[in-house]
Amino acid sequence: MREQWIDHSLEAAIQAASFYSGARKIIRNHSFTIDRIRDDLHMPDIGFTRSKMTMLTKNYVHEESRAAAVGLWEGRLERGKYGSVGFHCFSHYVKGAGANAYRERINTRKGTSKRASVMGPCIQSVSLTLTNKRETHVDCFYRTTELFKKFPADLVFIRDTLLSPFDFTSAPIASISFHFANVTCHPMYFVTLLPMLDDPIGELEEIRKKDRYFFNWVVKWTARYICPEYHRGIAKFAQAQRVKQAALELIKPATLKKLQKYLRDNHPGHRGEYEDEGSDND
Repeated sequence: MREQWIDHSLEAAIQAASFYSGARKIIRNHSFTIDRIRDDLHMPDIGFTRSKMTMLTKNYVHEESRAAAVGLWEGRLERGKYGSVGFHCFSHYVKGAGANAYRERINTRKGTSKRASVMGPCIQSVSLTLTNKRETHVDCFYRTTELFKKFPADLVFIRDTLLSPFDFTSAPIASISFHFANVTCHPMYFVTLLPMLDDPIGELEEIRKKDRYFFNWVVKWTARYICPEYHRGIAKFAQAQRVKQAALELIKPATLKKLQKYLRDNHPGHRGEYEDEGSDND
């Protein structure tokens, strides 16, 4: 699971963007499948604590919809024939603001943090299909995701919490497929991958060859986290400070030293100020 997410993230980093939104590479109408469902990825690996799971559960577990699907799934297993069930994840619509604040933001563009989501849940719905081979195939439908940091947290949440009430004993999960209307590759979060890569500099070189614009932003953002002379660019931003702390804790000292030299040698300069990661997890 972990390796397939890493591989897909590296592929996306060199893939041509549908378009750019500032520093963010946007890839439209995107899908990929994980077929090795393992307990090999956890929240601390990507710099999150248990509170992230609590937040995802609050935002995406709609108890009534999921409970109905669990009952239908049990019936499907008893019959043992092909079929599918589904449930939605609209446990919230406006995230981080109440209805009045939402209306104020829409009408006046004031009153709430610009990071509060008002576009609806990122994870929209999930379907489970029982095949004639007694296998389960899971499909997750997304409005949007951020691939390097936010999405791996979703993977842990889907595996450990969202699907936990379903019985897969007699029909093991063979695959989980993800269907995205939009995928964001934010250079702010590429540093999340670095502690897990065998050759992080080699991967950065691949990005440099395929997408120089994205590479320059990855270098700028990563330098802000791990090169002290560039820290000033994120000094006032709590989210970036958390990413920095996790990176410095997870990257091995020898690798850190090599990365610091590489980033200094390839830094494009100081043009471009801090850009928030967006109001919508995208």
